[in-house]
Amino acid sequence: MTLKAISAPRLFDGNNYHHNCALVWQEDQIVSILPMSELPNEIEHQHFPNGIIAPGFIDIQVNGGGDVMFNNDITAQGMETICRAHRQHGTAYLLPTLISSTPQNIQAALNATEQAIAESVAGVLGVHLEGPWLNKDKKGAHDANLFYAPSSDQLEQFQWPTQGKVLVTAAVENIDSSALKWMKKHGIILSCGHSNAKAAQLTEEKLSLVDGFTHLFNAMSPFEGREPGVVGTALNTDHSWCSIITDGIHVHPQSFVLAHKAKPQGKLLIVTDAMATLGSKTNQFVLDGETIKVVDNKLVNSNGSLAGAHIGMDQSVANVIKWGIEEDEALRMASTYPAQAINCNDLGLLEPHFRAAATVLDDNYQTQAVVVDGYLYQ
Repeated sequence: MTLKAISAPRLFDGNNYHHNCALVWQEDQIVSILPMSELPNEIEHQHFPNGIIAPGFIDIQVNGGGDVMFNNDITAQGMETICRAHRQHGTAYLLPTLISSTPQNIQAALNATEQAIAESVAGVLGVHLEGPWLNKDKKGAHDANLFYAPSSDQLEQFQWPTQGKVLVTAAVENIDSSALKWMKKHGIILSCGHSNAKAAQLTEEKLSLVDGFTHLFNAMSPFEGREPGVVGTALNTDHSWCSIITDGIHVHPQSFVLAHKAKPQGKLLIVTDAMATLGSKTNQFVLDGETIKVVDNKLVNSNGSLAGAHIGMDQSVANVIKWGIEEDEALRMASTYPAQAINCNDLGLLEPHFRAAATVLDDNYQTQAVVVDGYLYQ
């Protein structure tokens, strides 16, 4: 079987830096990291003369890309188009994200996930259901008419995928603990988001069931002196991760830096929340009958409200480095920490026996290539 390799002046394996080394893999599994001088002559080798090789970026909140919104094309083919668009911006793997929709469309998303993974669609790790189990007071661009609090019996009615990860964003204050426990029992990763909870509503029992918090600071009750809200609770809950949008629009850089100081290492991770406009030819799309457009690099609806983001993972990483985060930590926030957040134990590091997945960036942190399951995309 053919050995393959990529090399660059610098390689970051998720823990340590290597200089003038190559990442070597066979089929879809990493074999080793070798000095370039030790590469066998017969190896299939691509050298990148500038930049850095890092663990493959993982984006756990992607609503669309390449002129496709997952809500508008709830198919394995739609997922494939979205993954292809995001690879151009360094994302090796992602969770296609369904914005609040009907039970029928939720089932279609779960079915598409099962099909995509069965057909080995490159880059699909599972699915993210962002609603409709949300709080109408923090609805954002979601259609509040679709919102409800599911019971265990209602959750049981869905046919959940047998493969891949399922992440659910929910306003946990509105959902009975029995339904939250049902999700946890069935392996669903639970994130609190689009929530208007007071700290007292996020009880110790409910917090013990929450794995993370979705797009910190956005669509959640704020941190105040007399009321911590969801933001304060998220920052103070050490076991939970927080995802955060780092386009400089959704969250002020100083707020990001403060969150980074507050959370334990490994518990703050980057998401794009990107829409169909990433890799788009039109710079607009329709969601629930409403046209969303890019205006001054922001995605806004007809009311001028933010409606997702228009950014890739590579620029997201470049931003946090510019804001003062060390390069190695920024790269982990886009790869290692998301892998840990959704329990992908064979991703997030460049180590032997891990999946062959890498992102190659130039010296300005823009994407040169991506490796997904041993296949090099340039």
